[in-house]
Amino acid sequence: MNSIRLLRVCVVAVLAVALAASLITVSAQSGRQPAKKNAEKKTEVEKANEKANEKAQGDKSKSGEQDVQDAPPMPKNQKDEPAIKISTQVVGVQMTVVDKKSGRLVQNLTKKNFIIYEDNVKQEITNFNSGNGPVTVVLVLDNAYNNRYFQGYFNPTTAQEIFGSAAGFIEGFIKPEDYAALVTFSMRPKVIQDFTSDSQRLRSALYAAYRDTLNFSESCIYDALAFTLLGGKAYQLFNEKAGEGEYGGLQEVEGHTAVILITLGVDTFSRINYDKALKIVGTSGVPVYTIGVGNLIFKKYEHRMSPEQRLTYLQAFNSLNAFATRSGGAYYPMTFESEIPQIMRNIEALLRNQYDLGYVPSNTRREGKERKIKVEVDVDGDGQADNKQLEVRHRDRYSEADDRPAKK
Repeated sequence: MNSIRLLRVCVVAVLAVALAASLITVSAQSGRQPAKKNAEKKTEVEKANEKANEKAQGDKSKSGEQDVQDAPPMPKNQKDEPAIKISTQVVGVQMTVVDKKSGRLVQNLTKKNFIIYEDNVKQEITNFNSGNGPVTVVLVLDNAYNNRYFQGYFNPTTAQEIFGSAAGFIEGFIKPEDYAALVTFSMRPKVIQDFTSDSQRLRSALYAAYRDTLNFSESCIYDALAFTLLGGKAYQLFNEKAGEGEYGGLQEVEGHTAVILITLGVDTFSRINYDKALKIVGTSGVPVYTIGVGNLIFKKYEHRMSPEQRLTYLQAFNSLNAFATRSGGAYYPMTFESEIPQIMRNIEALLRNQYDLGYVPSNTRREGKERKIKVEVDVDGDGQADNKQLEVRHRDRYSEADDRPAKK
């Protein structure tokens, strides 16, 4: 009997250890989660007041006193009413200002040089920041299998152009205070490297992603953009047996943020359509810089393409340009690999010289409707907008919060 009892104890102990190990594994694979808010520390005065109140309440309960009467039952017609929500929404606008004539960035502007309008109503700028602050970037790379088709002896494959562009960005851009993440996609997104400021880890992740050929020929660009900005579930590279992990969207990250999308531009099988993707990009508040690598193929083989194929490429180029324009980023059609360094220098200059503006909308409506944003820039301070001489890049709309009860 003693031996049987001892055997039962051992089995229970082994199961407890296995359960604890499984919980640790699940926690480690759960992906990036939003940072938890730190509890506010109480001062010594607040602690003393709490102790005094607890003592007073204890004395009253001992003496049978009640300082608060029982609340009456809530009427039935009030139980179903939604709770009143009181909140303040600060709308952030990241923007760059470029002189059209010289092509140079306009720097050293102050809060007084900007005027923001929402639906043609002037708003008060409450937040303002400029300068070379840290940047948080997500590199989104198209890794569809058909990008690896051989193009010719002197021509690189599309995959080589995509990963070469990403390597150029990592080598020349990342600074110790910056953060970057690496996401690839074909049929679905894969998180190759979560946010890090270690350029060596990013290089290793990029090399691992280039060796990852277990992908479909589909290219779901719209889904990948939505995942990067809004967050969602995704697989980690070489760890797909662990299941999907939950990741937060870049639009929730404060400060200078950006998406660098490098792709041919032809979406083949996304679950969301182009209009939905464009709305997500336009209202996220994150500038999207798009690099289209299909220019060389199109220029060399356009004369052999059918009208449908030509239209497909032209639509792809237009969509990449629209994503950039709507979000306040920039579009770079790349023809030759030798253009990579200059393109990356241009993107870095724009990211390092962003102006961050914020305002609290004067319109308190919260019905999920879209609002348009317009920014005027008065460079010389004469009271007149100089937008005709400038290229002012920023997102031009956003969607307000929606407090309406969900439809059943």
